[in-house]
Amino acid sequence: FLKSLGVSEADINSYIHSISSYIYVIFGSLLLMIIVMIAAHFLVKKGTRHVVRWSAAVAWVLIVLLVVNLICYGPFYANVSGMLNASRAEISEDVVGNSKAVIQKVGEEGIVLVKNKGILPLTSDIKNLNVFGWASTNPIYGGTGTGSADSSNAISILQSLHEAGYNTNEEITKIYTNYASKRPAINMSAQDWTLPEPPVEYYTDEILDSALQFSNVALIVIGRSGGENADLPTDMNAVINGTWNVTNTGKVHKGSVGNYYYTNGTYKNNGNYDDFDPGEHYLQLSNTEEAMVEKVCSTFENVIVVINANNAMELGWVDQYDSIKAVLLVPGTGVTGMKALGEILNGTVNPSGKTVDIYVKDLKNTPVWNNYGNFIYHNAGILSSALAKKDISYQGVISFVNYSEGIYMGYKFYETASDDGVINYYDYVQYPFGYGLSYTTFTQEITDFKKSKDSVSLEVKVTNTGNVAGKDVIELYYTPPYTNGGIEKSSVNLINFEKTKLLEPGESEIVKFKIPLEDMASYDYSCIKTQNGGYILEAGEYKLSIRSDSHTVLDEVTFTIDSDIDYSKEGRESDGIPAVNLFDYARGNVEYLSRANGFANYSSATAAPSVEDYKMN
Repeated sequence: FLKSLGVSEADINSYIHSISSYIYVIFGSLLLMIIVMIAAHFLVKKGTRHVVRWSAAVAWVLIVLLVVNLICYGPFYANVSGMLNASRAEISEDVVGNSKAVIQKVGEEGIVLVKNKGILPLTSDIKNLNVFGWASTNPIYGGTGTGSADSSNAISILQSLHEAGYNTNEEITKIYTNYASKRPAINMSAQDWTLPEPPVEYYTDEILDSALQFSNVALIVIGRSGGENADLPTDMNAVINGTWNVTNTGKVHKGSVGNYYYTNGTYKNNGNYDDFDPGEHYLQLSNTEEAMVEKVCSTFENVIVVINANNAMELGWVDQYDSIKAVLLVPGTGVTGMKALGEILNGTVNPSGKTVDIYVKDLKNTPVWNNYGNFIYHNAGILSSALAKKDISYQGVISFVNYSEGIYMGYKFYETASDDGVINYYDYVQYPFGYGLSYTTFTQEITDFKKSKDSVSLEVKVTNTGNVAGKDVIELYYTPPYTNGGIEKSSVNLINFEKTKLLEPGESEIVKFKIPLEDMASYDYSCIKTQNGGYILEAGEYKLSIRSDSHTVLDEVTFTIDSDIDYSKEGRESDGIPAVNLFDYARGNVEYLSRANGFANYSSATAAPSVEDYKMN
């Protein structure tokens, strides 16, 4: 019954463990009842034995009823009652309508335009669109687990285009709906990574000739799911051949880990071929998608690409075709967010979203690549035995992940490595963090700056210098002083951001910021200047810069901190209590990436875990 409600096996085991003491009471009282009944046979007169036996039986039944009542209103209440009452919950139409309006607004504000060679917004004479890509008929609306979205009533990509006044080529759409009508399940308990893109043979000359007569504009949709409970496969060919997720034990692992379920995943295309070559990962184009993109781009002069993905894909291919004139990032949009896609294409909405991740050209060449996966402790059985002796229930294996990049996550590594002369930025980065285009242009300038004892404040003037109304985002970053081998610091750190109101052409807005100095303090994890770790605002020169993305400076100011401010004893105001090292015992055998000497430890820090790492201390 519980499984039918979506409760995992691990959850069921946990619930059973939580009521074990109640079960002991039931069996203990049963044993006591049996003892009383046997004793009555020898110690009680024959005429009254049945009274004692019936009294013992009734007492046991009452104890069982009491214990069951305690269970129902105790361990099971929060979980079972929530599931049973969920279907009876009533939400007013006003609440539902407001929720849908908010989600739609998020779509309008959050879709990101990363490439536009003058094709968008589409001119009013364009009414027909050829929409390619299986994902156009099966979009991603959310993630997995708690991030999932109900797609039964969601506004689809095709619906969004229709509501925006566009006709779409039904002959092409039927290729996809006939080939695979449903999206494979990628959820908490199963990962089917299948991308049922029809082989290129489906796009016959007859179909493409008809499509060209229908419209000279093509839209390509590429979709990728993602969410909790599973790293994305780093070798899709291994998934196809059933050898993915090989652990350090040399075995393909399936099983529960805590409340989670790891699986090697599946991939089932509709033909006898490999969609991915060995070593190709989930965030690359499949071979079938590559063939489709090649066919569409060689047929149409005007191509718009929609990336409907929950993770940053490798997108170098969008710059390999002159016919790809525009690229939009449209991640999981919820129930109504996809409506914004059509509105952006026709110009009703001017895009103002910015990337919330950095888009690199090669995901394999990142600090995190070697630490994706399922690393299992060799001596986990010893721990399981120890837990059993302490009456702590545990079933499954114990695994770990090394977050070896430390503070240099995402854009912070690439900006710092570039500033320190370690890398040529654009050899690695395609789209920076905080990047996004508009149908208009803006200028930003710092018009006022003040520093007080505890904070800095500044005013930024934003002006729409283009021909259409639009919104812009002010991204405020700080650069702290850094001493080689000292406290780890990124050279670029987002500290605040704001979006303007809708500005008409020529209109300006003043946006004000006030930043507490303590927000620019750095954590002294290695205890260089503190006894047990803590935040330090080091003396030296600081820069505040407004940028169009994490890499492109528009304007900046400089100020100085005269002496170190140590927050490890009294704490920052935002901390409540001083933040110090408390969990060093749980660190394990991991080397963190360091900025020292131009990231000299990059190779060793970002390497895959060694044999010694698989032993739990």
